[in-house]
Amino acid sequence: MSTLLDTTSIKASGSKSVVGFEQPEYEGYAGWSRYLTLEGEKAYFIGGACDTCAFLFERMGGANRNVSPGEMANALRDGLRKIEDAQISTIGEFVPGGSYRVNLLELSPTLVTPGAKLDYFAHEQAALWGTDAFWGLPNHPKTEYYRAASIPIGESKRLFEFVVPMFPKGWLSKKTLTSYADRLSAGERPTALAVSVLDVRGPTTREEGPDVTEHWCLTHYLLDGHHKTYAASLAERPLTLLSFLSTAESMATEENVEQVQKVLSG
Repeated sequence: MSTLLDTTSIKASGSKSVVGFEQPEYEGYAGWSRYLTLEGEKAYFIGGACDTCAFLFERMGGANRNVSPGEMANALRDGLRKIEDAQISTIGEFVPGGSYRVNLLELSPTLVTPGAKLDYFAHEQAALWGTDAFWGLPNHPKTEYYRAASIPIGESKRLFEFVVPMFPKGWLSKKTLTSYADRLSAGERPTALAVSVLDVRGPTTREEGPDVTEHWCLTHYLLDGHHKTYAASLAERPLTLLSFLSTAESMATEENVEQVQKVLSG
């Protein structure tokens, strides 16, 4: 379960950002494919510009480092309790330039291995969209990832929440993990940082069976906080997440975003 602690809106400058969104043109028009980039390299394929296509994210070669928000790193390490304009303005230099809904969330991340029991793609997605017509296999994100909220929105819609790392847990420092484990055990809530998108999707044809026929997928791509997030998953304790949610880069309307805000507010 995720809880919205605080929220605001901001137009981020992106003046120090090495992160970007990319949707390559095709014959002069915005193409189907959407990407999150890191230092100009494709880090994640974040799905197609199609609201009836299955939701997905897929790690690419550019996902290989974190993005430290400069002088705000210490404040995030200690944990934010509320959103302060000066802090958000500073952090806004490190995300892609544009307008954002900034959310401070408390969530409990659960690490998921592709194909395992909790894998969204092998289970909830396959139940609604089926598997790949050629291979007969579910989508594979090419990375472990975290799940957080899974909350009904009315009778036939459901919110699914994901936290996606930029590099594998094998790169993490054991010493730093121990430090965060101690902080979490003491009741602290360190804050991770992410740029986020919301994709609202449902297939054109719906087979009889699934009760949920529309998936609202809120995905947080971790920029900073890989140690915090993994330590929280191991300890089964919550941490906080500062999410810069871009409506412009989402497959969702402003009304969809507002509805998610209400759901997370409880």
